[in-house]
Amino acid sequence: MNNKQRWELLFSDKRFRTKSPTIESDGRNPFENDYGRLISSAPIRRLQDKTQVFPLEQSDYIRTRLTHSLEVSYIGSSIGQSIEKFLLEDKKDIEDKKHKGFLSSLLRVSGLVHDLGNPPFGHFGEEAIKKFFKDYFEKNEINYLTDLEKNDFIYFDGNVQALRILAKLYYFGDEFGYNLTYSSLASIVKYPSNSVDGNKKPTTEIAKKKFGYFVTETDIYKQINDHLKLNNKRSPVVYLMEAADDIAFSAADIEDGVKLGIVTIDDIREIFEHNLDKNKNDILKKIDELKEQYSKDKQICQSIIIQKFRIETQRIMIEEIINTFKANYDEIMTGDLQNELIDISEAKDIRKSYKKLQSLVFNEKSILKKEIAGWEAIYGLLKIFVKASGSDNFKREGNNYESRLYNIIAASHRKVYEDIEKYPNKEYKKLQLIVDFISGMTDSYAIHLYQELTGIKLL
Repeated sequence: MNNKQRWELLFSDKRFRTKSPTIESDGRNPFENDYGRLISSAPIRRLQDKTQVFPLEQSDYIRTRLTHSLEVSYIGSSIGQSIEKFLLEDKKDIEDKKHKGFLSSLLRVSGLVHDLGNPPFGHFGEEAIKKFFKDYFEKNEINYLTDLEKNDFIYFDGNVQALRILAKLYYFGDEFGYNLTYSSLASIVKYPSNSVDGNKKPTTEIAKKKFGYFVTETDIYKQINDHLKLNNKRSPVVYLMEAADDIAFSAADIEDGVKLGIVTIDDIREIFEHNLDKNKNDILKKIDELKEQYSKDKQICQSIIIQKFRIETQRIMIEEIINTFKANYDEIMTGDLQNELIDISEAKDIRKSYKKLQSLVFNEKSILKKEIAGWEAIYGLLKIFVKASGSDNFKREGNNYESRLYNIIAASHRKVYEDIEKYPNKEYKKLQLIVDFISGMTDSYAIHLYQELTGIKLL
């Protein structure tokens, strides 16, 4: 299969069921249609109260998962427009009249949903879920789950949960979730392996670094993989979505840190000076020019300097991502590139510098305290619900403790569990139901529910 044929497949309007009829004048491409299905839905709205870096932050200028996702969506879309020009004019791999705008729209969707499965309190919430199940399986003789089923919980990942939400868990009247295009779903599967074949560290094969789908979504992934002829490798779009994510959060987290007074412009200059290589002269010159230009106004100088500095560094990173995509085009198209684009780009030193700065932000005491409170809430809720799930009373009917807990779970999740999820191992399904519920909570709701159920005030 040549690259032109690959793009034909990737841009096809293939879904698990025929989409609902639209008005005759609807001029949207398949991925703009996907975006419309997503943007007004509850799972997207809940991202507004999910942690990006600063948990339960009341300041209205600090990024949440929603604002971060919108930024990734835009950056991805912007990169897509530049790549499209390369594909149209240089490679002649896509046709102007037929597919113009498709790649940009697809990346807009991918950026919007890439963090949709993240639990409360971000990556620290993921660690709480993983640690709970590791402890639970070590302390209890669980002979009713296979190693694959256990690994789904021990290695829980928000990226994997996102595929489940999009393809099945979001209940809108049938078993197809949002019924997105195959390409939109494939665009967020960063590690196309199950939880036994994946999670291999160290590994030189990027698809095995983590995992991409739960056992319950195996058939869903197989159909996507077979139709798009991905050969159990990444979709080319994944490389671009991942790059957009790297560009967005590396710079934006530091901007938020400056606004909260956790890091200063001088901290940024010092760390960049020690970690930059190729871009050192240009970046340091830029930050010195900004300091000189805005240092007279003490009230707003830090805020303006970091915003303009973020814009400049993101511009460089975007340009170098595009160059790196062009240089590695054939390997990307077959999914054989075993690196993230940012890590082999001429902007890798900028990404490295931002990572060093992030350690200052992430170790700030107010963040650590709230993350610990979030950990206690997630771990505690899992303990309560998983214990109850071992009882025969953990069901809709009944007048007892376990049935009350069962009925606290969101009705749409119970609907999927009872009527849609056909996976045969009921014990696995019960644990998955609980994880679906708790991982889908907002930060505030997780804290609030834990306090209600235990009488323990965390914050």
